[in-house]
Amino acid sequence: DPSISVYPLDANGDTAPVKVIRGDKTQLDWPSQMAFDAETGEIFVSNDMGHSILVFKSTDSGNVAPTRVIKGDRTGLVNPLGIAVDKKNNELWVVDMVNSSASVFPLKADGNVPPIRKIRSAPEGKRSLKFGKVE
Repeated sequence: DPSISVYPLDANGDTAPVKVIRGDKTQLDWPSQMAFDAETGEIFVSNDMGHSILVFKSTDSGNVAPTRVIKGDRTGLVNPLGIAVDKKNNELWVVDMVNSSASVFPLKADGNVPPIRKIRSAPEGKRSLKFGKVE
């Protein structure tokens, strides 16, 4: 079962989580990375095989639905792996392996929304494993 486990900040050794987000309502399907926004208490999850970004509250526990989901053909997400929160610009950066791209969404994005911008390391329709000049 894919899940998100939350541990105490001072956890050490074989420690039980203080809470776990798990179940069919979560839509978790191969979650790969998370980012945390301390100001809003939001947890952003790159959901690789779910082709989506899931947003949970840090207070969530159990079989809960995400508060927001970025997913759909307009997002351009295929296999989102990496994720980062940019509070200075209120943006969410998402790295997608299949698209060889970094997509930037508004931090409050929800639904089937296109990215604000996309940085690619290969021409459309071509794959590349690194960023740089493609000839």
